[in-house]
Amino acid sequence: MPRPKTLVAAAALLALTLMPGTAVASIAPSTADRSGQDRQGRQNQQVKPRIIITQDGEVDDMDSFIRWLYYANEFDTAGIILTSSRFHWAGNGDDVQPYRWTGTEWVNDYIDRYAKIYPNLRKHADGYPSPAKLRSLYKIGNISNVGEMTEVTEGSELIRKTILDKDRRTLNIQAWGGTNATARALKSIQEQYQGTKAWPRIQREVSQKVVIYNILTQDSTLADYIKPNWPDIKIIDNQSQFWSFAYAWTSTVPAPLQDVLKAPYMEKYLLNGHGPLLEQYRTYRDGKPTPGDDENNRWRPESNLNYAVHDFISEGDSPAFMYLFDCNGLRSSEDPTWGGWGGRFTPNATGWLDTTDVSPYGSPPRSYPLIRWVREIQNDFAARADWGITPSYRKANHVPEGSVKQGVDLKARPGQSIRLDGHGSDPDGDKLTYRWWQYTDADTFDGTVEIKGAETKSARFTVPADAPTGSTIHVILEIEDDGTPALKHYQRAVVTVR
Repeated sequence: MPRPKTLVAAAALLALTLMPGTAVASIAPSTADRSGQDRQGRQNQQVKPRIIITQDGEVDDMDSFIRWLYYANEFDTAGIILTSSRFHWAGNGDDVQPYRWTGTEWVNDYIDRYAKIYPNLRKHADGYPSPAKLRSLYKIGNISNVGEMTEVTEGSELIRKTILDKDRRTLNIQAWGGTNATARALKSIQEQYQGTKAWPRIQREVSQKVVIYNILTQDSTLADYIKPNWPDIKIIDNQSQFWSFAYAWTSTVPAPLQDVLKAPYMEKYLLNGHGPLLEQYRTYRDGKPTPGDDENNRWRPESNLNYAVHDFISEGDSPAFMYLFDCNGLRSSEDPTWGGWGGRFTPNATGWLDTTDVSPYGSPPRSYPLIRWVREIQNDFAARADWGITPSYRKANHVPEGSVKQGVDLKARPGQSIRLDGHGSDPDGDKLTYRWWQYTDADTFDGTVEIKGAETKSARFTVPADAPTGSTIHVILEIEDDGTPALKHYQRAVVTVR
């Protein structure tokens, strides 16, 4: 059986093509990794996004880390760094006492559990890193106190060395917790080079290479150190949308979409009989307390929260890496304003801030850019959960492939008729259905188009006569299989008016 095309993100030069004067840094020649040939012998030439994970060990970080391990083949991971946050710190054994600290060993335990499903995962997709590789990437960063960035740690040094290494790709540093270890790394670079002839070049190249995806802002180091001293480093700032995939999801996810986050779905597709790694996946009131985190231990039965046993609890940090998914053609990594599984963003003074989409459910519009995909997000994870326990490729479901014959970056004049021909294939031989729709929230054209043949392989629409030059119309091809669970491939075509 042929292997499916992976969810490798489109070229990971995030943001650098979006802004004038931000050419790729010349710190050193590129060492970009490319995936190998699949079973059909086709060379996948897409570049994997390069990431460093920083996280503080909260229960939702733990669940996000589990999900990430199932998608670890989609990334070139350069580091897994434990940090503190305003919610968790380790203490220093002296005058700073630990607060809700979950320890440092759980990451190794999860990697050990990943090792047990690793042989099966490799049967279903290429590129999964070895457990030994993951262990080598795990370092302890700045954990003694909230916002502590005085100490040079193994974690901050790994970040520093990676920022300065020879790889010219964008380095996506993900702040699941505080940004303090990242701040310490940047401070070390500043201390090394400031006042030398190399400093202007180093500061420019670092600022062009590093993009920080920030969840909530969990200590003061972003505002107090990084932004003042590195004002050109771009920040993708998720201050609201992550709540759609976090503790308060019942207040943001519309009722028709909540089933994929409730106990029956979670038990069937993730929790029961899905191997040693998902045995550690936390849900509400599941009787799995986390040592060290008795305060605000939100999943204990005595917490009296209005959730059923085994309802989804939180993966508030998963958007940081889901943003970089190609999402089978959503191309969200190419431009933060386009939107995808990690949310959608609008430009601000330091990069991008999460924004709104119009919701047909009346749900909070700031939440909808993420929750509009929640069923597909959960079904895709459920399929990978099956991969972990299924040694036969033929006995699990895999994402269909799809393309648009005319291409995905098109130009057209006002009044011009556009034809888009979709092609899909399924590695499992499943039946496919097609749907085309306009992602109006991502458009820069302020209006709608009538898509004819929206439920067929071929669609047509006419560029409105009043469409301004340079405006864009985003049309999404959605290809869905009839497997269990049903999986979707997307292909975004962007039409620019000329």
